[in-house]
Amino acid sequence: MVKKVILIFAFLIGLVAVALYNLSLPLLRRLPKPTWVSTGGITTIDDAISACRKSGLQGWDLVEYARHLVSRKMVYSRLNTWDSYSRAFERGRGYCEQQALSLNAIYQKLGIESRVVFAMRCKFPPQIIDGFPWSGGVSGHSWVRVRIGSEELDICPGSTENKPGKINFEILSKVHTLRPWLRPITHFGSSVENIRRDTLARHSSFISVNKKLQPVLV
Repeated sequence: MVKKVILIFAFLIGLVAVALYNLSLPLLRRLPKPTWVSTGGITTIDDAISACRKSGLQGWDLVEYARHLVSRKMVYSRLNTWDSYSRAFERGRGYCEQQALSLNAIYQKLGIESRVVFAMRCKFPPQIIDGFPWSGGVSGHSWVRVRIGSEELDICPGSTENKPGKINFEILSKVHTLRPWLRPITHFGSSVENIRRDTLARHSSFISVNKKLQPVLV
């Protein structure tokens, strides 16, 4: 009986894995070549840490330097949603959790007190993601909080226009620390949602193009 349950469970997991792989293919096929991007001579997280140390900056100036570096290096993207944060950094693209974890890894090596946080409901303005328009609205989101002395500020690498304490979204729900044991869960859930949103964006774009191509009936 137990063996049968295990076999059924393994079979279901296999079906889910195959389904997710097939749904991920449209995203993976649109990933640009090469599979890594160098920005200002920075390719890896170690390169970024080295650049931050060479800057000679300290305090909030160093915090902003690192944030801006990650913002320029990593374009917001859903295409490589299954990548680890370090691999996403090398590609030069990733979604919010990959961006936040990359920035937090840099802060940790620089001796800056930081933590990745998330909220289930944040409000965003409209933007273009992977070539398709997104109307904005409420979404889950991850970013970084940095503490220097008695001051703790929100730091988000999701936009080059952000600054320490200045973010391009409104927090609508409770903020939680992203614990290491939570990361596999949030990564999986975020990836499924990224696939869903990309599928909807492609479908909406297809419908919009078809409507424009339809002949005008007189």
